[in-house]
Amino acid sequence: MNLKIKTSKADYDAFYAHTASKVLKSYTWIPMLKNVCLWLVLTFSFMSFFQLQSGGIENKLFFSVFTLSILFFIYVALSKFMEVKIAQCFTPNENGIMIGPKEFEISADGIKEIHQYGYNFYDWDVVEHIEEVNGSIYVYVDKVLAIIFNPESLKPDKCREDLLATMNKHVTTRPEVDD
Repeated sequence: MNLKIKTSKADYDAFYAHTASKVLKSYTWIPMLKNVCLWLVLTFSFMSFFQLQSGGIENKLFFSVFTLSILFFIYVALSKFMEVKIAQCFTPNENGIMIGPKEFEISADGIKEIHQYGYNFYDWDVVEHIEEVNGSIYVYVDKVLAIIFNPESLKPDKCREDLLATMNKHVTTRPEVDD
């Protein structure tokens, strides 16, 4: 089976978001805790401000709450900034081997990926598992690296069905191991 695929940055971003959410799913309580703390700090800051205005609180206590609030907001801003920077670290080059046109030759031996800089060959033993997400098919060749078959390149549906049938015939799904 031969396929021509053009992987876009949007396809890669969707793959990255899906993989990151899978890997980080056990840590979903951290953003919730950060959100609760943010609202608590906002509430205490505004309550302290209005009590200061009405004379019901001392200046010293207000400035302590205000200082802690500013430090917390700086922490939240820096953590958001770091999330964006980390995501940028994993963005592939526009003219690299992840994004752009590719040809795939799928045979009984494995998957040969041909791109503008050369080719890669993946034996069926290296394929961890296959996932279908929002019309895209991700063929994982490592824990967080996959061959991306986007929905635009798999039209008509017969092509998608043939690809999945071929993949499922050769791939034995191994259970995922969480570290």
